[in-house]
Amino acid sequence: MDGKHCSYGSNHGSSLPRRTLIRMIASAGGLAGLARFGGLRSARAQALSGKITVGYEGGNQLIADVVKQAIDAITSANPGVEIEVQEGAAGNYATQLFLSLSSGDAPDVFLTTGLAMGDFATPGLIEPLDAYLESWDGWQQYPDNVRAGIMIGDKSWALPYAIDTHFIYYRKDLFDQAGSTPDWQPSTPDEILSTARALLGLGSDVIPYGLYAGANGGNSTVVRGFLPLLYAYGGALTDESGKWIIESCPIQQALAYYETAYQVDKTVPQEAMTSSNPTGTLRSALAAGELGILYDGCWVYGGWLRDDPDVTNEQIGFTLHPTADGRPPFAVGAVGNTWYMNAKSASKPLAWEVIKTINSREAHVQLNTMDPHIPARSDAAADPAFQATPFLAAMVDSMSSLVIAPPNPAFRQLIGVIQSATGIVATGESTPAEAMTRYGEEMTRILGEENVVKQPCP
Repeated sequence: MDGKHCSYGSNHGSSLPRRTLIRMIASAGGLAGLARFGGLRSARAQALSGKITVGYEGGNQLIADVVKQAIDAITSANPGVEIEVQEGAAGNYATQLFLSLSSGDAPDVFLTTGLAMGDFATPGLIEPLDAYLESWDGWQQYPDNVRAGIMIGDKSWALPYAIDTHFIYYRKDLFDQAGSTPDWQPSTPDEILSTARALLGLGSDVIPYGLYAGANGGNSTVVRGFLPLLYAYGGALTDESGKWIIESCPIQQALAYYETAYQVDKTVPQEAMTSSNPTGTLRSALAAGELGILYDGCWVYGGWLRDDPDVTNEQIGFTLHPTADGRPPFAVGAVGNTWYMNAKSASKPLAWEVIKTINSREAHVQLNTMDPHIPARSDAAADPAFQATPFLAAMVDSMSSLVIAPPNPAFRQLIGVIQSATGIVATGESTPAEAMTRYGEEMTRILGEENVVKQPCP
């Protein structure tokens, strides 16, 4: 795989310069307390030897800095080992990794999205970590819902440092102009729609609502569009036996919501689906005060905060997603950035030492305050740094409200099915009932009749 390489041996013992990080932290909400952390630490491990490579997508300076800290700590404590950094080409890094794992030239340790776990685990391309985790004192800091998020079968396949959460973001200034309360917590999905209708009165310069749909929305159509609505109406992707649900009241209700927003109320313009980059377009529009409501990831707020802290703090509200039946509000959760071990690594003890060191409490705090996510470790989430701003506190508090679907090798195959179902409703090509029928047919074709189930409405 093409990439940038840099080797670190025992003669590279300098600690990470922290001025850039601290300046960024201060501009993002006054978290300069992180300066109390020194470099990461690694114990001298008996018989630890060998040479490995550590890979991650290029252009991520936060990861590059923490990786360097970990490598410095390991090589200083264990003379003779050599660890090489391999920065992958920016782009679809998970696909690059799959190809390099298949051809045998992937890094020994690598970082990519948790969404790829099934693709790597099912063909045996990555090493299960259970034997290492069970003897590591840090493992007790990973709560049950995080542990469940890295299990396929009865094995744990990776170790995340970040857990994704989501909020409904909204512009307080636009709400005020439309006569809605700036301190908003919708009680049902219908209340989101009614609030969006109120924003229609602000004129053509304001987009009331952004709802991801269709193919151009990518994975946002699934995770930040369809899934929160499915969960809100009491649905799920799979039943208790693991079969994929292809027909249910919640599926039809979620698609009917799309019809109302796009076709009936027209609070979501077609451009929200058909533009070449809907995620970038809608996120920028909310930041500019041109969009009223958007369900999106926790990390998006961090970008807004870095670009314009005053407007972000004063005008962008955030709240959990409501349910339709009186259940508590929730957030769609997912295992985010995750470390994996190559099953073909010739130096697995050294590879584990990297994963262990790079997943210290200090590293989790450092990474997840700079790029807002919930730390996968409970002791990191309890750090005072996450109480420094209302957003970070709300982000960590949402952990108890997360709905995290277990990893499933079939999930990535079904993204296109969900994109199609939402897209044909949003454009008015099909009714919700017709779209659900096509959804079921496509799911059955991909998965096989033995792996799907219908839950007809009573």
